[in-house]
Amino acid sequence: MDKLNRYRTCVQNLLEQHSQYKAQDEEVENEIFFDPIRDHYQLMRVGWKGLSRVYHTVLHFDIKDGKIWLQQNTTDIDVGQELIDMGIPKEDIVLGLHPAYKRPYTGYGVA
Repeated sequence: MDKLNRYRTCVQNLLEQHSQYKAQDEEVENEIFFDPIRDHYQLMRVGWKGLSRVYHTVLHFDIKDGKIWLQQNTTDIDVGQELIDMGIPKEDIVLGLHPAYKRPYTGYGVA
């Protein structure tokens, strides 16, 4: 399996694993979106909590220029470490949720 397909598989597996965590409210569902053509991948929570609409992105990854970009992480889990544990080199993970000037100090890849 080439690098890009392996990265796609790892991101999809990670999102599948995280989608197994159920929301406390039964009316809120986890939804996973995979766009392997444009390399966008998301886990969202969608539904209702009482009279309030729930619609937010839990995890969002993009694959750009041969690197996995973490664009959003609203969990308390270090998903960067989870990718490393899957065999992704740290320099191929970019914390896109941080501004460009901070990325060199994260220990992860830079754009």
